[in-house]
Amino acid sequence: MNIKKSILVIAFSSFFSFISAQETTLLKNWKFTNYDYGAAFQESFDDSKWENVTVPHDWAAVQDFNFAHDVQLTTVIQDGETKPRYRTGRSGALPYVGIGWYRTDYAITASELKEKVQILFDGAMSNAKVYVNGNYVGERPFGYISFYFDITKFLKPGENSIAVRLENFNSQSRWYPGAGLYRKVSIIKTNKTHVKTWGTFVTTPVIAKRHAEVHVDVEVLGTGNYTMVNEVISPEGKQIDRKSKEITIQNNTKITENFKVSKPKLWNLETPNLYQLKTSILKENKVVNTYTTSFGIRSIRFEVDGFYLNDKKIRFKGVNMHHDLGPVGAAFHKELFMRQMKKMKEMGVNSIRFSHNPPAPEALDICDKMGILAIDEAFDEWQIGKVMNGYSKHFDKWAKTDLTDMILRDRNHPSIIMWSIGNEILEQYQHDPNNITSYLNKIVKTVDTTRATTAGFNSAVGALKSGMAETVDVAAFNYKPGIYNQIRKEYPNLKFYASETGGAVSVRNSYKFPVVFDTLQTKRGNSLNTKTYKDGAPGNYETTNVPWGYPAYKEFAAQEKNTSVYGEFVWTGYDYLGEPSPYHEVKARSSYFAPVDFIGLEKDKFYLYQTQWNKKKDVLHFFPHWTLPAMNGKEIPVVCYTSYEKAELFVNGKSYGIQTKKPLKNQSYQSNSIEKQASGGGNWDLFKAYAIVWDNVVYEPGEATIVAYNKKGKKVAEVTRVTAGAPHHIEIKPELTSIKNGEVGVYIVSVLDKNGNLCVNYNDNMKIQVKGAAVFLAAGNGDPTNLQNLSKPERKFFNGQAAIFVKSNEKGAVNVAIKSKNLEGTNNSLIIK
Repeated sequence: MNIKKSILVIAFSSFFSFISAQETTLLKNWKFTNYDYGAAFQESFDDSKWENVTVPHDWAAVQDFNFAHDVQLTTVIQDGETKPRYRTGRSGALPYVGIGWYRTDYAITASELKEKVQILFDGAMSNAKVYVNGNYVGERPFGYISFYFDITKFLKPGENSIAVRLENFNSQSRWYPGAGLYRKVSIIKTNKTHVKTWGTFVTTPVIAKRHAEVHVDVEVLGTGNYTMVNEVISPEGKQIDRKSKEITIQNNTKITENFKVSKPKLWNLETPNLYQLKTSILKENKVVNTYTTSFGIRSIRFEVDGFYLNDKKIRFKGVNMHHDLGPVGAAFHKELFMRQMKKMKEMGVNSIRFSHNPPAPEALDICDKMGILAIDEAFDEWQIGKVMNGYSKHFDKWAKTDLTDMILRDRNHPSIIMWSIGNEILEQYQHDPNNITSYLNKIVKTVDTTRATTAGFNSAVGALKSGMAETVDVAAFNYKPGIYNQIRKEYPNLKFYASETGGAVSVRNSYKFPVVFDTLQTKRGNSLNTKTYKDGAPGNYETTNVPWGYPAYKEFAAQEKNTSVYGEFVWTGYDYLGEPSPYHEVKARSSYFAPVDFIGLEKDKFYLYQTQWNKKKDVLHFFPHWTLPAMNGKEIPVVCYTSYEKAELFVNGKSYGIQTKKPLKNQSYQSNSIEKQASGGGNWDLFKAYAIVWDNVVYEPGEATIVAYNKKGKKVAEVTRVTAGAPHHIEIKPELTSIKNGEVGVYIVSVLDKNGNLCVNYNDNMKIQVKGAAVFLAAGNGDPTNLQNLSKPERKFFNGQAAIFVKSNEKGAVNVAIKSKNLEGTNNSLIIK
């Protein structure tokens, strides 16, 4: 639940006075430095030479990559390691370690100071210490948690100084954590008597066709006698019910109210209807405080046979999402997260697991509005650390507070269906000696009993034998498709889903030959000899994976066979900064796992997921591209991901025959023992069950076409790939032709031949110039090994394409100009409104 800007007043009846009773504003005009000035917290400190920055701000993302920044001596148990070794690139190779000081001024009047003023941080990375006018206000070490302080007593009439000190430590994270005030900072002005921040809880205990019961808990701070008015506002913005009651407040008082909504419009995946609760506190007919809560009317159930939304069984078609937004780093821009979610919905995604931390609150707003289910996750570590300076150092002191605050902030979001208390926690391997699973589970239940608790386990053996998997309401297993059947057999009443799936790695438009699957496994089930390439660019045939990983279609088969598994969450939806497994040795700085790359362009397997998940989409996609000079006269496999029944391949007019998918004859990947819990690698039998494959196609330059047919043999679609000629021109396309002032816009830049074919072998550098109503923000190309500074206006093309991010700063047109060798291009079609 977000605290919304409430300069609005609520119109009750004509005799009420109209007062702006609560106001939320963003803190702006920040100054920043990386130098640790000892006196920077003082009111009179001279920060005139500091850098002017806009918050949200990630100070590390704009600096140079260097693998000396994140050298970690660590044992990665997930990769089967038993001894520590040095790793680089694991946390993104950006200089996030160090100090960040932020300062700004805030003006307030003497009359306003008679009331209450709070400062709210959506997230601050990390170990935040907050000062007002030189006075220490408070601190929070966890960089992903939202927190607030009452700063009224520290303020004075006129200008006030606000200072924030942040510090990131080496080996603090196993992915890129970001650095600085990377989420927004707000000031909330209220009456002394007001609804507590995150103090409302709206539930819908009864839902029927004719009516729904809405239960409201409101926590109010203050003292005295007041009138409380609650209104329920429909998705169309109309008041549909209103209740008023006289209340007596004594410091911290909880008030309850119940409503009946006739013919409720349910929140679901197709029509995510959102209602609002407007709570007003009145004194002598004057509104002294208003508070708005968005909520949805929906029911959720967790049964052994599946998850139910509004009594309809829903299978999770989910992805995990890390918190960075590609080339802009961890600084949160809601329009860029919206961009990601649109792409995921296009693929067929219906659910998100936020890995492995609470997200920005606006991310949950977007899930609410778009009809996407969400799992809110608290921790990646408990008491036993995975990295030297991870959350385990803070767990004993802060876990209860952080977990409670996460739930209080987010519990009104209808998109949230589960609270995750941990991911791959190392306590699994010691059978949870301090019974932390139960401890955290009970904390959740003291705050919210309407949703399930869950945790992601990568040691199925440890989690099941210790009882951890049965302590949470719904268990979750990472990378275990081969043992779903055994889990169900041995634990017939266990409710569970796949919290991380996949692990095959790829990059956009990159292919390696010959195509050979690694079918060898260890006794535990890990891939034994995973093939990697020195250039850091695996092929797109799903043949390269991390030791514990496997191609997407192995999970499809397991989910089809085991229908009581709630569904899956792919690792990951988008490639992210850090964790370049299994390519640490080639100096890569970002991951390879996702169907969408670091800049938001689809890889081939995007269309594989689309064939399984987006049944409204007619899919016809094949690979490789048809510009492969090194393969002239050689045999290659051609793969088609399609939703059609059958297809025919033509190369320069020659038919290679009509092919169909081949039903899987056996479930050979399944294990008859939970002890063999890994499911590494793939094979052609699994591949051909979900894709149409022509095995021995002789590559020759020219034209390759696939024609799709329906069951009756009628041609219904076709797609063609043409060998590209010499680079001829640069195409610059904004993804949107208009955005609001202050938002970030994205351009996709492509090098084409004279006929408009993508020059997939073009990898030269380009210079970028942005003028007009925006400034250059960042650029990327989808290559995990590209080490050019993300914030400098130049970028190498990667396989013919790149992306440019611009930040709008006034109304008007944006002009982007590109130069690369003898090629030039311009675009002025993006308009800032």
